[in-house]
Amino acid sequence: MAMDSISYRARVERRRESRFATEVGGMLHWDGVSQPVTIRNISIYGALVAGTWLPTLGERVTLIADGLEVCGTVIWEGPDRCGLLLSRAVDPLAVIAEARVHAADHPPITLHRIGPGTYA
Repeated sequence: MAMDSISYRARVERRRESRFATEVGGMLHWDGVSQPVTIRNISIYGALVAGTWLPTLGERVTLIADGLEVCGTVIWEGPDRCGLLLSRAVDPLAVIAEARVHAADHPPITLHRIGPGTYA
């Protein structure tokens, strides 16, 4: 009994511009709605944003984060994320750097237990 041979190939990314992974908080505005989102990755002309309530395919949006305000269009959607095609070029590294600068403005607070149920 002969077995058919099946070859599998890894999906090749055919993007022109590099994407940069990030965890930048921002706001997405569309049709009178404003929702907090997290920018999961960003490139010169695109962004992947995640959130609980997002616009539908084809919706025009404005994405705002520290050092960023840009219009775009939703080009794909998923249950808790969507992909945006941005209307103009942005500098992804500047967006990431700006978010880091603002995070440094608010260093993490460390609490120490000084007694049962008491922290300082």
